[in-house]
Formats: sequence, structure tokens, C-alpha cells
Amino acid sequence: MPVDVLKLGIIVASIRHGRVGDKVGTWIGEAARQHGGLDIDLIDLAELDLPANTKEPNHPATGEYLHDYTKKWGARVASCQAFVIVTPEYNHGYPASLKNALDLVNKEWWYKPVGFAS
Repeated sequence: MPVDVLKLGIIVASIRHGRVGDKVGTWIGEAARQHGGLDIDLIDLAELDLPANTKEPNHPATGEYLHDYTKKWGARVASCQAFVIVTPEYNHGYPASLKNALDLVNKEWWYKPVGFAS
């Protein structure tokens, strides 16, 4: 990837049946591509189906991940320089799927700008 191209991760947080977040994430991705200078990674948490972070024996800050799904998730997060998180409001908060995805890894998120679409 050229140095002048920013990799933008667009995270679709809702995993519920009947959600619209996947459509919103696709729309944001299309708009970002038209802007130019961006490599888009559309990340759908419903497709990833990340297990609860309690399955990892080490604290995420260590970066010592035991499970392949955590290693793959960490590498995907690390590969992006910025994020847009597409999230619904569930019970006046954000969904557990998003909380889990954020907490599963640690240093991979550091110093990266984040925008929200909700």
C-alpha cells in the first residue's frame, strides 16, 4: 500500500437479525472510496463472530494472544490507521458485540482516530 494511502477500517457493530448497519457501513465505504486516498476494510462483526474475550488467558495489553481468532483480529485492527464505527443504540448504550471487539485486543487500537456513525 502506498505511503499516501490511509487504510480505513469501517466496523459494522450490530450483529442482530434485521439490522441496517451493514447497509450504512457499505454506504460509508462507497463515499470514502469516492473521496480517494483511502484503502477501505469493511469489517462486519456479524461475519467475524468473535468469542467473548474471557477465552484469552492473558490480559490484552500483553499482546500475547493464544487463540487464532484473536491473533487475526489483532492483525486486522493493527493494519488500519483510522476507523469509522457504525453502531446502533442498544438500551441507551452500544452493543455487546462492539464492546467485546474493542476489548479483545489492546495496543492495536492505540493512537488511531475514530469516528462514529449511529
